Parts: sequence; C-alpha cells; structure tokens
Amino acid sequence: MPGNGDYRKSGQAMVEFVVVAGMVLASLAVLTVLLVTFREYGTRVLDLVGSEYP
Repeated sequence: MPGNGDYRKSGQAMVEFVVVAGMVLASLAVLTVLLVTFREYGTRVLDLVGSEYP
C-alpha cells in the first residue's frame, strides 16, 4: 500500500510534466509566429525584387 510520499512524488511528476508541456507548446507557438512573419516578409521582398519598376 503506497504511503503519503508516493502521492507527493506522483503529484510533483504531473506538475513537472504539465509545466514542460506548456513550455513546449509556447515555444511552438512562438516559432510558428516567426515562421509566418518571415515568410510574409520574404514574399514581399521577392515581389519588390521581381517587379518591373522602370
């Protein structure tokens, strides 16, 4: 039969998992925003370079 210490370890592991999962999701969100931003910027630069402005 598990004692009180086992419940605390299990709870701590769950908290650590949730914190790490949240950090991974936040990192993915930031990387997605950067990808979209630089993709739009690159498209704009290519449009300017490829325009036939006299």
